[in-house]
Parts: sequence; structure tokens; C-alpha cells
Amino acid sequence: MSYSIYQLLWLFLIYAFMGWCVEVAYCGLGEGRFVNRGFLNGPVCPIYGIGAVAVILCLTPINNVILLFLCSMLITSLLELITGFALEKIYHTRWWDYSDLPFNIGGYICLKYSIYWGFVCIALMRGIHPIVLGFIKIIPPVLGWILLIILLSVFITDIIVTVVTLNKLNKRIHLMNELAEKIRSVSDDVGEHIYDGVTAAVKKGEKIRDSEKIRELAAETAEFKEKYEKNAAEFKEKREKEISELKERYTKLLEEKNLLQKRIITAFPKLKSKLYSEQFEKLKLKYLKNKK
Repeated sequence: MSYSIYQLLWLFLIYAFMGWCVEVAYCGLGEGRFVNRGFLNGPVCPIYGIGAVAVILCLTPINNVILLFLCSMLITSLLELITGFALEKIYHTRWWDYSDLPFNIGGYICLKYSIYWGFVCIALMRGIHPIVLGFIKIIPPVLGWILLIILLSVFITDIIVTVVTLNKLNKRIHLMNELAEKIRSVSDDVGEHIYDGVTAAVKKGEKIRDSEKIRELAAETAEFKEKYEKNAAEFKEKREKEISELKERYTKLLEEKNLLQKRIITAFPKLKSKLYSEQFEKLKLKYLKNKK
């Protein structure tokens, strides 16, 4: 059976919405509360829409249930693998991780969920899809196109908003990491400065013990000590002020409220940053503590 662009677009949106409903129900049972588990802000999971359309286009001619099951496992697992890999490469984040489950590939896919997808696709092809297709056919074409354009416009806007949100989240984590590195660097400078002063003082002391001009060197050492203590105090005060300002900026970034970033992090509690894991975990912990 061939499908028109009109039908494929409707199928994509409907199954993306149904997939979102499945994710919300599954997570709701596990956590006892509503969680918007979509990658986007709206009630759609694009990967379900793409996966359903791919299965429908590729497997419609297949009548053998076992072959349908195996092919469904292959298509959906391949899609999940590509999606997970692409998201990690683009945003340097791991969105889901099956590494703790047996028979997984890179943590992107695992046998357990591949089997689930196989059964879901059988239900889709043998029971759900004929009903959905019948529903699409009874929609008046003009009304159908109007609704389709509106829904797709909202969908595209949602994609843009989500991409902007993710870019801002990455920038935020990057800035937090830079500030943390600067705080450590300034703290190290203070320690090194003190160490250099102490080392120089020790060398002066050694020189006093070995020299015949003890009085002159003692006066020189006392003068050096006075200057060092003055400079050290000024240096320490300056560095402490700098550290305080850096910590203030860091805390402000960490405590900054962003509902869209919070939604993404709470929707994917296993989300991991590949570049700035320490700072991302601090931000994630903050949001997950206040997720209720």
C-alpha cells in the first residue's frame, strides 16, 4: 500500500503523540507523578512518530508474525541507536543509558527494550494502525490540511525553542566549568605565592648560616620579610576578593531558574554531559531535588 504525504504527516503526528502518552504513562507508574518525558516541550515524541512511519512503510507487506517481530526489532533498535549517538555527538550529552542492562550496545540500545519494541510494533501493525488510518480518512481534506499546517507549525516552533534551550544549557554548563577552573587556578596561585615566599625565606636563612657577614644578611632578611609580609597580605586580599567574585558568579549561574532547562533535566534523569560532567551533575542534582 502506498501512502500520500498528507497521510504520512498525519501518521507521524498521531504516533508521536501516542508515543508521548506511552512514555508519560510508563514514567508516571514508576515515579508516581506526571513527567513530561518528551524531548520537546509539547506532547509529542518525534522518535516514536519516525519509528512508526518507518515500520509502516517497510513492513506493511509482511504477513508472517515472527518475521514482522524480528524486522520491527531491527528497525526500531537501529533508529534508537542512531538517535542516541547523534544526540550525544551534537550536544555532548548522553540522554539515556542502558549500560547496566545485559546485551546492550554502547548503552544506546539493549535486548530488553528491543524485544519490547518488537511486540509494540506487532500491536501497531495488526491492531492500532488500521484504526488510525481509518480516522485519518474520515477527516475532510481541507480541514485536515488546515489542522496539519497548524500542528506542524507548532511542532517546528517547539523544535526551535528546544534547540535554543539546549544551546543555552550547554553554554551555562560551559561557563560554570570555566568559573570553577578559575577559582581553582586563583586558589593555586595563592598557595604558590606563599610557597615561593617561604622558600625564598629559607634560602635567606641558609645564606645567613653560611656567610661571614651575618649582621648584614640578617638586616637584609628582616627587610625582605617585612616586604614579603606586606606584599603577601595585599596579594592574598586581592586574590580572596577575586575568588569571592568568581564564587558569586558561579552560585548565580547554578541557582539561575530556567523552567525549560529544568523540564529537560527532570524528563531525562539519566542525562549525562560528556564534557562537563562535574558541573552538570551539580546542576542536575539541584533540579532533581526540586522536581516535585
